[in-house]
Formats: sequence, C-alpha cells, structure tokens
Amino acid sequence: MARTRNPFLAVLALAPAVIAAAFAGCGSQKNSSSALAGDDNDASTDEDAGMSFGGDDDDGNPSVDPGGGFVPPGDDASTSNCPDGVTGLDCYVNKMCPSGKHTTISGKVYDPAGKVPLYNVAVFVPNDLSKLPAIKRGTNSCNTCETPIGDYVTVALTDKDGSFTLKDVPTGKNVPLTVQVGKWRRTIKVPNVADCATTNLSAGTARLPRNHGEGDMPQMALVTGGFDDLGCFMRRMGIDASEYSAPHGTGRLDIYKGNSLTFVSPGLSTGTAGDCTTSSCPLWDTKSHLEYYDLVLLACEGGTFEQAKPQSAKDAMRDWLNEGGKVFATHYHYTWFMNEPVFTPVANWLGDSLGLGVVTGKIDVSFYKGQVFHDWLQGIGALQNDSIALNGVANSVSTVTPPTSRWIYDSALPADGGATGNTKYLSFGTPVGGLPKPDAGPEDMDRIYCGKAVFSDLHAGGAPKGDVPAKCDTADLTAQEKALEFLFFDLAACVTDDKKPPPVPPEPPK
Repeated sequence: MARTRNPFLAVLALAPAVIAAAFAGCGSQKNSSSALAGDDNDASTDEDAGMSFGGDDDDGNPSVDPGGGFVPPGDDASTSNCPDGVTGLDCYVNKMCPSGKHTTISGKVYDPAGKVPLYNVAVFVPNDLSKLPAIKRGTNSCNTCETPIGDYVTVALTDKDGSFTLKDVPTGKNVPLTVQVGKWRRTIKVPNVADCATTNLSAGTARLPRNHGEGDMPQMALVTGGFDDLGCFMRRMGIDASEYSAPHGTGRLDIYKGNSLTFVSPGLSTGTAGDCTTSSCPLWDTKSHLEYYDLVLLACEGGTFEQAKPQSAKDAMRDWLNEGGKVFATHYHYTWFMNEPVFTPVANWLGDSLGLGVVTGKIDVSFYKGQVFHDWLQGIGALQNDSIALNGVANSVSTVTPPTSRWIYDSALPADGGATGNTKYLSFGTPVGGLPKPDAGPEDMDRIYCGKAVFSDLHAGGAPKGDVPAKCDTADLTAQEKALEFLFFDLAACVTDDKKPPPVPPEPPK
C-alpha cells in the first residue's frame, strides 16, 4: 500500500468557507541556518554540474525528466528503506547517521545571472520530480501564492544572505534540487551527495532560470520609457535576450513601447513592441488583457502622459491589482496611484518633481522585512556608513500611510517639513485595506491581500541606450540596482505581511 503524504501546496485562494494558507518561497529560516555537523563532501558541484532539468512548455506545464536521473547508493535500488511498492526519493534518506550527523546540502541561491544571492527562496528536494505541480501563467483570481511546490523530501528557505542548508536529503547521484520563489522555478541535479556528510554547492550553481527552457518564469510585461532603463536592468539581472518578445509572443518578457518627454523610448529590437503611447494601449485597455500577465513593470516616461492612461485604464489596473496582479512602477507612473481615488490614501503624494537628484538613502528597519533588506544590502556591500548612495532620484512621495511599507527614504529632511526623509520606495497590498478572513471575529486584525503594488522614485541604469534587448549590456548591477533587484523578487514572491516573518513551511511527514 502506498503511503499517504501531506504535501506542502503553497496556495492561498479565497473561497466561500475556507482559506488554505501555505506559501512556496515565503517561509522563515527554520532549516536555513549554517551547515549541520558532518564531513564536508569535496565533490562540490559547479555551474556545469548543476544541470537544469528544463522548464515550462508553451502551455505552462512542467517539462522534466520523470526519473530525474537519480542513482541510488551503490547503483542499487535495493538500498531503499521503503516497503515493496513504495517509491520516492525519501526512500533513500539515511536516518541512522552516526554521532548525530545528517546528510545535508548547503549553498546559496542566486539571481538568474548567478551573481547576486537572494532571500526567501524555497529550496527543496522533490519526492518525485515527475510530479512537480504545474505553474500556470497569468493572474485572474485572488491567489496570493498560486505557486505550489508539491510533495518534497526536505525543504528550507534562504536567509538574509541567500544561504540555505537542507537536512536529511537522499544519498546518491544526480539528486534533484529545486529552487522556487513565486512563479520562478528551476531544478538542477547534484552529481553526488555523500552519505552522512555535507555537500557544498559552488557559488552560482543554485540560481533562478535565465529562460523558460531551463525553468519556470512568470509572464511579465514591461512598458518602456525614455527616463528609465528597466528593460536593460532585467537583462543585467540575468534574463536571456530570447525572453524579450512582442506581446503574446514566445518569451516571458513582453515589451510595450511607452512615451518619452525628451529621450527616445526604447522599442523591441527583435520584433514589434506593443504601442502604449496612446489611449488604445493593448496592455491596460481592459482588465482581461492585464490578466494575461503575472507582473507588469512600468518604466519612467519623464511625464505622466495622461492621454495614454484614461480613467478606463486606471479602472482596469485597479481591478486587476485587486484580484491579484502585481505592478512595479517608477517615478511618473505615480499617476496610477495618486490619480486613482482608491489608491490615493496609501501615501502622501507630492506629484510632479522637476529634475533628478543624488540622495543618501536610508533603509527603514522598523518592520521585519525592512531589517532583512538592510542586512542583505550590508552583506553584499551595497551600504556605506549604513546608507546607500542613490542617483537619478525623484521626489514624488513624502510619507506613507500604514499598512503601506516604506523601504527606502531620503536621509535628509524633506522640504515640506516632515519628521523624516521623503519616501523613495514603497509597497502596499491590494485591495487597499485587505479582505476579511472567512469566519474572522471582530478581534481578528489580520487581513487577506490578493496582489501587490510597488512604487519607486529610484531609476535603473539612467537613460535608455536604444531598443531592447540588443542595446543592453550585461555589466554587473550597481548597488542601487541590486536594491531594486531584492525588491523585485520580493514582489514576485507570495503576498505576505511585510511586518512579520514569512510563514514557515511544514516539516514533511516522518
């Protein structure tokens, strides 16, 4: 008889009577501390050894080797510790290691470029690689984390420096290891996991996918602008050029051409970008068009260009965010919030700001994730004297209204006489104010949020150099861009309360 397991399904969906709340890539550091006792395995993996098993196909379904190529200890399946008829990689976990030792894998998880470590990424050994749940692209319902990780042998979450340790992993060759945050997912194979020892992964081995051939990726839209280089920021973050495509094309990053006040707004160098320079923009003209995407990025255009963003577009954007959409907006795209009555109260908006300045930024450590963000920046060397140097910074927001989160602020006092520096990066859950939990009593202050919006007065990379991705370079990210990368992947992850540690994934059944 097959065992009954309790897989971690990481889904939060509003239903008439029940909320199932568990998150992939949204847990605490319960199993991600320093390596446990054991002899180090010198046969550490490297980028070539950490082979990907493949990603989603055009229908959004996993396309993986059903067996994963796993080879039991001694190449002998009889080493299984499970009864006849029961299969799974947990059958090859040695629970009898001497002297309190464990079979472990440790390392760090990196961005697609393999350069910058990432926080709060789920790392796990799937019990049956062929049964990894499908990740569907697009957002049209209130699922704060529609990204299941399925049945696993062991799981950990990366901590504030991107590190993890998995305890009690299978012993053998080609052990599958999956990393996932939100709808980003990639599986590699660890060539050799020694029994009752620690196998250390080389830097850059465990990373998110660069293209959807080596892993799952969310479906994203990017509206270009003449005052922000978000298109090349994504390229420098490690996304392959092949993922830049025309709307509803073959890539995972669809390009729409926005307006520009002075500079040329980039188009798409390998196809025809969508046109969002007029009121007939095919991205936000209807909510259903936005629902094709998981995440929308809006690069600064140098002006609000209201003629391209009529109230009908603001209504569509609001309704999509309220049902689970995610938006990353810079500078003049404050118009989506300041000029939309439902969103206006989340912050005190200053509106139009002439010129872009140099700012000494401070990290707001008054909430849980803010402290993690500060420590992460410190760990990668992005802070100097506990501050971050920021260039090309606008001045669109003074303060935020709780529960809106302020992540970065100006260390100088604002011109409007406020008590602290003006906000440079903020985020808030949608719908504003949240939704009550089913059967929640009046004393229950926790709320459910479906989507998330972020606004940044920081720009990425300065003025664009031309059409993307051809005009993009792959230089290392600046400290300012690394800060934006942390916040981008926080947006891509499950929607949770920034003021609390993310939920802890449960231990697998013994």
